[in-house]
Amino acid sequence: MMKLHKILSVVFLATSMIMTAQQKQNFKKLPPEATAFLASNFKGVPIQEMKKEADGTTFKYKVQLTNGTIIEFNNRGRWKEIESKTASLPTTMLQPSVGTYLQKNYPNAKVTEIKKGIRFSFVEVNDAIMLQFDSEGNFYRIFEQN
Repeated sequence: MMKLHKILSVVFLATSMIMTAQQKQNFKKLPPEATAFLASNFKGVPIQEMKKEADGTTFKYKVQLTNGTIIEFNNRGRWKEIESKTASLPTTMLQPSVGTYLQKNYPNAKVTEIKKGIRFSFVEVNDAIMLQFDSEGNFYRIFEQN
């Protein structure tokens, strides 16, 4: 009986490890849209790690660059969210007017997070202020972080 218990424990442990590995697997190739995005917005910054993860009924890609930037792509390779605690993020993936607004109103700010929604984009500066822009790149409103 004790031997059977040990065998079942080993089988259970192996099964759970395999399932975890399938949910978060290192992935060697990104979709073409994600590859093009990285080349145009993070040129010269090598990829440190890539993972393909379950995301509800589909999956997403998480890419970590060597400068500490983490980028999340949907299953088609479209970026959804970018975050960095070490480097200031470029805004080249957004409408040019967003970059202009930031230069004018927050000239020395560090962009730490960018989220893209269907109708709005959100840009966090200095880990303290979240700015909302519409799909045309027009400033919409500001959220103060506590």
